[in-house]
Amino acid sequence: MLRFTLPVAAMLISMPALAAPLGPNAGAVKVAGTANDHDGNKGSFSVEAVLKDGSFTGTGHLAVGGTTVDGPLNPKQSYFENGKCYFRWEAGRARAAVSGTCDSAALTAGRLESFSPEDGSKNGEAAGTVMASSGAAAKPVAAAGVLPTAKLTCAYTDRRIGVAGASTQYSLAFSNMASLTLTPTGGYRTANGAGTFSRSGDKIRLAGGPFDGAIGTLEADRSGAPAVVFQIEENRRPNGVHVVDPYTTRCTQAR
Repeated sequence: MLRFTLPVAAMLISMPALAAPLGPNAGAVKVAGTANDHDGNKGSFSVEAVLKDGSFTGTGHLAVGGTTVDGPLNPKQSYFENGKCYFRWEAGRARAAVSGTCDSAALTAGRLESFSPEDGSKNGEAAGTVMASSGAAAKPVAAAGVLPTAKLTCAYTDRRIGVAGASTQYSLAFSNMASLTLTPTGGYRTANGAGTFSRSGDKIRLAGGPFDGAIGTLEADRSGAPAVVFQIEENRRPNGVHVVDPYTTRCTQAR
């Protein structure tokens, strides 16, 4: 029989479960931790949700400084993608958003954004522990850098900034590309023009056509299918005008 000394046995009992990557259908997930704003206020947040097909449904809670927000998750702004969790919930004009790298054990390198009529807009950091249901580990998904062969639908999250204390409104908008198809021979085709592309690692660069100079990153979407993301930081012309859309554009398979 294998025996342990008391110190070793105690260490084994206290060891946390090894973290595993989350999958897009992880099921029940609970996240709780600290939320500190840049004004020096220290607080907390928690989320109870179900993760299905890469999207979270559930509720969120935030209390930091003079801001307290309890409400349902916004289904369009709460999702899991490329190893990161994004949560956004609202209550009337008040809103809160927490995002960060996450697995079955922790949310790290998190960001906090909030607004309340009483306390205004706040930014800060967040971190916490994750409790995921059994079977939450990710199944093998498409690796970053896979060139999509299917026709992709392209869209971005538009923002209408509220004035006089009104909350910012978010909505999904079709990209100026509308769609994107990449061919094995190095051609690209959109609803508004075509050209060629070159590839270096997980990056592609479009040449010719209306999106000449656009830089895309080959990533996996929420379901694990190959996708292309045009980060706004990489897609501004020298004069500041966007090459593709005013915000980050994601081209994914329709589902």
